[in-house]
Amino acid sequence: MRLFLGQRAWLVQRVTALVLLVLLALGAATLLTGPPLTYELWLSLATSTHGAVLIVVFFAALSLHGWIGVRDIVLDYIHAPALRLLLLALVAVLLSAIVIRVLLTVASHLGGGT
Repeated sequence: MRLFLGQRAWLVQRVTALVLLVLLALGAATLLTGPPLTYELWLSLATSTHGAVLIVVFFAALSLHGWIGVRDIVLDYIHAPALRLLLLALVAVLLSAIVIRVLLTVASHLGGGT
């Protein structure tokens, strides 16, 4: 668990913020300059290798960024050890479930499913 402590956590959070900023800017540019979005366009994005990688990278960065931020807030402001552990466990389970769901969804679309 010492992987994201101190300066390393600070650096990881800044790097994930930059990744999120770049991907959100690309998404906004696509929305503003591209054709109107339809289900078929979203599906073609999710089924392309590049699009799938971008989706997975976005949600992985979002989860890691969120984990570090929420963890820091919980460690700073929740002083009861049992409540702290419970909240951190709930956040970890929630973020892990989101990433697993994204991975399974992208994998099913890449595999030819709908």
